[in-house]
Amino acid sequence: MCSVRIRSNAGHIRGRMLEVYVDDSASDARTDKRLVLAGYIQSAEAWGRLTEDWTTELARPPVIASLHMITCFQGWSEEAREAKIDSLVAVLAKYKPLSIECSISRAVHNEELRGRAPYDLRHPYFSCFVGIMYGVARTVLEENLRGPVELFFDEQGKVGTDAALWYVPLKHMDSMLADVLGGPPRFASDNEVVPLQTADMLAWYVRRATEARCTARQREVADALRFCHRRMEIPDSLVKEWGDAFQRVPGIEDTRGRRGSTNKFMQELVVRLPPDRVVPALNKLARRATWLRRARSMLKWLGLERVWKRLAHSKFTIR
Repeated sequence: MCSVRIRSNAGHIRGRMLEVYVDDSASDARTDKRLVLAGYIQSAEAWGRLTEDWTTELARPPVIASLHMITCFQGWSEEAREAKIDSLVAVLAKYKPLSIECSISRAVHNEELRGRAPYDLRHPYFSCFVGIMYGVARTVLEENLRGPVELFFDEQGKVGTDAALWYVPLKHMDSMLADVLGGPPRFASDNEVVPLQTADMLAWYVRRATEARCTARQREVADALRFCHRRMEIPDSLVKEWGDAFQRVPGIEDTRGRRGSTNKFMQELVVRLPPDRVVPALNKLARRATWLRRARSMLKWLGLERVWKRLAHSKFTIR
């Protein structure tokens, strides 16, 4: 992943509780069908004031009940739309929250990784979700800010729920994440949580800026929306490396279908275990998986498929 830093202005949020609001935007253009997750970081106090200013601006004629870049400007003239966008950009410029984005080519992901990865990791949203976790942690540390940081994402249905199940284990596998990030991420509607509307705008414009059809005006707005910006792009070469690595894992074919999902286990892990026992539990799961793969190979060689099926369906319990 690469990082681009623009216009540092973090002094005004140092030493205060931080919140991050993130939304996604996906392209259907005839390009690489890029998926972008993007959002803003600032203090909870600043978010409260920005929410008031943002809501006031939405209520100015012509009125918008809630900002959604895909739908809310339908039927508007270009002049009215751009004027409204400029007024909302001005609200963000007043506060200059730190901005972050992570993107991946959906076309490359589908070609190189989707058919090779375990069932739970098959969606490109997961890769960007993890990228945002690391990007937020590194941004906070580099700007000498204090955690914990609370993460809020726009509703994603099952894709978001699946990604969130991995948050606690991933966080406690890396001391940097554990030191900076707060509790499990929360998912909400941007109709109800106004700061998510700012992330919607940012995600749409930074995604658009990656496309050949992006206009000069759209690129100008994208630049105006980024403050002390961290840009992370998951390279196509890395996606291919992941796919090749998964292909070499013994027994990986057993994890690719729905039956290979570990989400039920992960949910039990998150609910039942204190954070300091998460990693030992995952190590135990890995040891059991290795043992099962070896047992399967031996039993298949002996022609004892029925014995394998009983072993494979035995439940792994957390103790």
